[in-house]
Amino acid sequence: MDLSNLKWTKNVKHKDGELWAYPDFNAGDLFKLAWKDNNSNADKTDKDDLILLRQRGYVTHLVKVIDYKHERESWEGFYNIYRIVETLWTINFNHPLVSEKADKVFGYPKVLSYEGGNVMELQTLPTFQEYWNNHGGFEEFKNRVCSTLNLSKK
Repeated sequence: MDLSNLKWTKNVKHKDGELWAYPDFNAGDLFKLAWKDNNSNADKTDKDDLILLRQRGYVTHLVKVIDYKHERESWEGFYNIYRIVETLWTINFNHPLVSEKADKVFGYPKVLSYEGGNVMELQTLPTFQEYWNNHGGFEEFKNRVCSTLNLSKK
């Protein structure tokens, strides 16, 4: 899989914290990826950028941004901003693998503290840089993502 546009990670959660968010979307499916009211953060990603979604300690989705800017649902409240994304990969929510745990995919445990629901640029995260600058750099991280998530490399 071509990960040249992998730039972001985002923590997501279901409104009921005991459930998975976006479990019904498989490879090829489109969905509305929600943001808490933060227009500028929702517009940080560009069309065709890739985002690793994390929740409950796992990497659960690899998605591709399909639209050019955020949209807003007609109702008022939290999480009414969204971007349209395409699912490229997802875990088996009934039987997630240990290799899909976020600290295994990212290679370091501090990834588990990335919370809040905003999209975060991987290459500007201090803990990401601290680890990956000493472990082969960003290209090696992409190789790790391919191997731990069993993505075929292009």
